[in-house]
Amino acid sequence: MFLQALINLYSLKLARTIVVALRKHDSSLMSYLKWFWNSRTYRVAGQLREFDRPLVVLLAATMVAQIASGVALLIDWARFGVTGEWAFGLALLTSYPLVIVHLLVVGLFVRRAGYYLLHPKKLGKVIVATILERQVKRLRRRHHFVVVAVAGSIGKTSTKLAIAGLLGQNLRVQYQAGNYNDRLTVPLIFFGQKEPSLFNALAWMRLFGENTATIAQPYPYDVVVVELGTDGPGQMKHFAYTKPDITILTAITPEHMEYFGTLDAVAEEELMVFEYSAQVLVNGDDVPGKYLSGRKFAEYSIETNVAHNYYAQSSAQSLHGQLLNLEFPSGKIEAQTMLIGNQGAKIALAAAATADMLGHSRLIIKQSLMSLEPFPGRMCVLPGMHTSTIIDDTYNASPAPVERALDVLYGAKATQRIAILGSMNELGDYSKTAHREVGAYCNPRKLDMVVTIGADAHRWLAPAAKEVGCQVHSFMSPYDAGDFVRKQLKPGAVVLAEGSQNGVFAEEAVKLLLAHPADHTKLVRQSNWWLRKKAKQFKNGTL
Repeated sequence: MFLQALINLYSLKLARTIVVALRKHDSSLMSYLKWFWNSRTYRVAGQLREFDRPLVVLLAATMVAQIASGVALLIDWARFGVTGEWAFGLALLTSYPLVIVHLLVVGLFVRRAGYYLLHPKKLGKVIVATILERQVKRLRRRHHFVVVAVAGSIGKTSTKLAIAGLLGQNLRVQYQAGNYNDRLTVPLIFFGQKEPSLFNALAWMRLFGENTATIAQPYPYDVVVVELGTDGPGQMKHFAYTKPDITILTAITPEHMEYFGTLDAVAEEELMVFEYSAQVLVNGDDVPGKYLSGRKFAEYSIETNVAHNYYAQSSAQSLHGQLLNLEFPSGKIEAQTMLIGNQGAKIALAAAATADMLGHSRLIIKQSLMSLEPFPGRMCVLPGMHTSTIIDDTYNASPAPVERALDVLYGAKATQRIAILGSMNELGDYSKTAHREVGAYCNPRKLDMVVTIGADAHRWLAPAAKEVGCQVHSFMSPYDAGDFVRKQLKPGAVVLAEGSQNGVFAEEAVKLLLAHPADHTKLVRQSNWWLRKKAKQFKNGTL
């Protein structure tokens, strides 16, 4: 084994090995150095990413240059007998693994230090987050309560709210209704705190003091439900301190592809939850099986009835809800839910499965499911003008949820069906394909009209919808789109509204279609801050 380790250490593939090892240790320099000094094989399984290759080439070139320098010195010593050249040449030849490994560490340290000096806000976030994480660790050590985490590419917030709503009918549940899901905000949920301005030092000092008091007192909650989000590689590792008792993995689908690049990279990031969760509950319909091989987990599905897991079959679907026949490892129940569509069934099933795993009786789960209501901006049904109905799904948008929402629209009884489809942001190079996929999914036999909002939807979604025969109208502004739909609206129509945030804000189109203007409080992003932001973005609108 020692000989093989020595061969691997001095292999010409060493540059590749140490780059893969750095990524395997989540770019933690201390963890990486610990691996290097304690490894007995100097082997690392894993594939290089495209952006790793320049670093491998640079390290390999450094390694070759050091070897060449050592050889040159030994040759020079052999020819001219210069004192000390043989020792220095031999040192160069034998030390190149140590040199390139530690050069890499020093280089990355200097780069990170320079980055944080140039970005003090990010440095401030790291410092504050580190303090908060340590406080959560102290809270967990001192008090006994259950932590339920929700991760995945899509459906996290709705699933989190459903779990909190269901469990909260019988337990004391701490959660946050918005989208506190990054490294800085997740710890705040444990203490019921709101995020102050980052550079308000006095507010943070007061918050830290209040957290310390909370740790010292009896903790007033039985369960804490958190949402774990990621915008790029290496972020999910930061949530390990939460040590969830159950983590629900909702999906692995394209997300933030400008940073991840491939679905495999998305999966590698989201699956990090397996490393620090006591149990993992996986959506078997939306997490590809190839990523789960060899892992231990519970599964929920509305498509496949797998023994010893969780399954739901839907019937009597309408815009008012659906009847679910649920099968648990421990038995069956039948429950009505107001959550609509297949996505509503999956959310309800995830919440019910979580409650079952925590030991709730089936009777309590049934009664709790009946009380769950749709959430603002997430397949929420609202009365529209002229006796129309609006399906408000404007919180965010990506291809899979949009297509599921269209299925709900297709199945609705209506005199007229209109789909308002906004651009889907943060998809990187996948954006064109994603928009064309949704456009092609638009069914001219079931849609009277497709109305798009935003540049990407106009550029790619609209042409694809026209190619399959849909009548399409495009706008840059949600206000213009809403005004247009209002003029076209027929009694008994059903309107679906979808879209992302910046450059879209499809909820503003919905606002113009409401039967009761007071219902605007049921829409997402209606604070004064959001309204001012929208007003700045949309001064001119029609394409």
